[in-house]
Amino acid sequence: MKKLIIAALLSSAGTAVYADDLTFSGFATLTAGKAYSGSSGEFMGQACPCGIGNYEHGQVYSKGEWSLTRESLVGLQAKYQLMPTLSATVQAVSRASEHGRPEVDWAYLSWDVAPDTTIQAGRRRLPIYAYSDSVYIGYTLPWARVPQDIYGWEVGAYNGVNIRHSRSVGDWAVTGNVFAGQETSHDNTEQRKIFYGHRVDDDWKHILGGYLDVSNEVFGARLIYMQNSIDLSLYPEGEEPSFQRGTRQKIIGLSGSIDYGNWLVRAEANRFMRPSLDYKSSSFTATLGYRIGRFTPIVGYSTYKEKETPSYTETQNDNTRFIGVRWDFRKNMDLKVQWDSVKDSSAYDFTKNAKMLSVALDALF
Repeated sequence: MKKLIIAALLSSAGTAVYADDLTFSGFATLTAGKAYSGSSGEFMGQACPCGIGNYEHGQVYSKGEWSLTRESLVGLQAKYQLMPTLSATVQAVSRASEHGRPEVDWAYLSWDVAPDTTIQAGRRRLPIYAYSDSVYIGYTLPWARVPQDIYGWEVGAYNGVNIRHSRSVGDWAVTGNVFAGQETSHDNTEQRKIFYGHRVDDDWKHILGGYLDVSNEVFGARLIYMQNSIDLSLYPEGEEPSFQRGTRQKIIGLSGSIDYGNWLVRAEANRFMRPSLDYKSSSFTATLGYRIGRFTPIVGYSTYKEKETPSYTETQNDNTRFIGVRWDFRKNMDLKVQWDSVKDSSAYDFTKNAKMLSVALDALF
């Protein structure tokens, strides 16, 4: 599907490309991290204490080692203006954890059907979080990484279409977006490296959702709803494969932000539901920061909790307290240091408790 989308975008651009119509931009993050001082044992073949640096790409920091390969990445985006109201955008990200192999995060056409209304078709990030669009553009984040207790779902993109409408209401900017599509993830990285330890094909079908953004110079808020069905194909080594078909899922999310003077506040809460499995989970994060010249110290908390029911007993429950500082030492570059304390009280053998230290260098170009 990704190859078909890219081919369509390239062919639609035609053979004539003009410098004024083609623009490039990029971003990069170099992250060093280490887990220490926590519960001993093992998690997915790695010595603990260990902490999850990125769920979606299955990256875990393990005992006693500094690593530059878990989260470091570089991304490049190209936009070609086909005509005044039609453009094509492609964004590829190369991750150290994938040995530099590029992965297409975005590949879509945008058509401005009216001054305030745009239709986009192709591959985009799923907009179920406040920072979905910039989750891997470290320079746009106050943290060394987005809080993983809430940004931990196994599918982060979809192939489909969305319609976005924006307008101003007094001092407020209001944007509504409706989207639909699907995503098939063969040998899903998160499922294999974090949860199952073997191949899992994760197919999200009939994705349908929407969100409403409102903001002014001080406040911002987003309300999101999404539903879809899930087909899982599990391939345990040495066993017969098993299949779970048509599991319905609903996601509700609310996020808010405040930027007032030197103060910044970021908060987000999500609820995930799969009724046929009697599954409900909730996640929450809040961050408080204060800008002092080029430095921004932050402190925050995040949590993920699954509800125990008669048919769902192996629950995952964890929370993270974090503190950090961002230094904007030059234009379009920052350096961040962050300390995390993870508490794991899951009802099965998960990551256990750990402390993590991370240093991240972010850049835009």
